[in-house]
Amino acid sequence: MPVPDRLEVYRLASLARRFEARVEQLAKAGELPATLHAGAGQEVAQVAALAALRPDDPMLYGHRGSAYWIARGVPLDVILCDIGYRDGGSNRGKGGPMHVVDPARGVLGETGTLGGNLVIGAGVAYAEQHQRTGRVCIVFFGDGTANRGQFHEAANFAGVAQLPMVFFCENNGFGLSQPASASSAVRDLASRAAGYGMPGVVVDGGDADAVHDAVHEAALRARNGDGPTMIEAKVHRIGAHFLGDREKYRTDADRAAARAADPLVRLRAALDHDACDEVDAQSDAAIADAVDVLRTRGLVAPATAHERVYADG
Repeated sequence: MPVPDRLEVYRLASLARRFEARVEQLAKAGELPATLHAGAGQEVAQVAALAALRPDDPMLYGHRGSAYWIARGVPLDVILCDIGYRDGGSNRGKGGPMHVVDPARGVLGETGTLGGNLVIGAGVAYAEQHQRTGRVCIVFFGDGTANRGQFHEAANFAGVAQLPMVFFCENNGFGLSQPASASSAVRDLASRAAGYGMPGVVVDGGDADAVHDAVHEAALRARNGDGPTMIEAKVHRIGAHFLGDREKYRTDADRAAARAADPLVRLRAALDHDACDEVDAQSDAAIADAVDVLRTRGLVAPATAHERVYADG
């Protein structure tokens, strides 16, 4: 089983953490809207999962965090402009942070409703299968989304058609403000995979190697024509549901437990600290440059509302 480049996983995950902290500062200063769903605590799982795939494997991301885009190389200033609804973003400021799209990098976006990315992902996987490209489609989603009908529809079709697809569930224990224990009848959501004819794998989402191995194995199965796999990564949501959430529903003990399990701290402990400090300094410089670009961009002009809506636009 190949081993991921742990320093590169750290670099990308830490960059996402630091980037989102800067977004929060800008939101508090009124320069950006407070609409981002921060991914603190889940970045390592997201980056390690994508590191196990080919760069051309299509990906539909979940709504929590920026690590998906950063790991695929979407420029930071483009992401900032998307978050700020500015000209210069991948969606020209029209879709916000849930609609960052860069097909050349395999970033196919999310959707405006939870679970929509799953049925779209099944369609993408079906197209890849039909065209015999050898590519595998990965779809990220949360534990709350796993209770929606789109998950079951997509999983059933993927199992029936033996699609080259990876269902990657980031179970952070909360569906917005509701504990997973109050909304799911099973402890391990991956156990549902058996009902759709696919393996279900549970991994520690804070362990980069374990996540990488699980996705690598799932991708091999898919490329060999053996169908989809569901992976459930147990992760912790360190912060609030979104930047403006005051989390009155969450106990201090739960927040403390999430901070204590921080996967970035865990990963850094296994690496050379000087190397980590160096990549973090580079990340801070890149973030500062992206903010400078953001401040030169205006809100998208109303006259562009119909651009890219129709084929001739």
